[in-house]
Amino acid sequence: MSNQQEKKLFAERLNKALREAKHPIGPTYLSNEFNNRYDGQPISVQSANNWLLGKAIPNQDKLAILALWLNVSSQWLRFGDSDQTPILNVNSSDSTDLDFFFKFKRLSKSQKKLITSLIDEILG
Repeated sequence: MSNQQEKKLFAERLNKALREAKHPIGPTYLSNEFNNRYDGQPISVQSANNWLLGKAIPNQDKLAILALWLNVSSQWLRFGDSDQTPILNVNSSDSTDLDFFFKFKRLSKSQKKLITSLIDEILG
């Protein structure tokens, strides 16, 4: 399979995952939502557009964030393996917890320590 064909098939799976998760399909939305969950270098709207149009495939760490957010397996998202089931099965009631997790990951080490201490104190 050619590299161009791999990119096109990835884009089809990404679009399908977005539709099934009832998210809008657009580069601005995708880049904003992705950047809210990713603690590395933010992606541009152009990068998100390239993913959606099959011009590029994200690297492994970005792929893992997309898969977790869209509740699909990263293996399926990248390669189209038959099993679409994610490693973590997150239903809609868990989405708040997942959003909290993504926000927590973006905190500094000292902020994480403060939040952890607060949670420990609340839980007693």
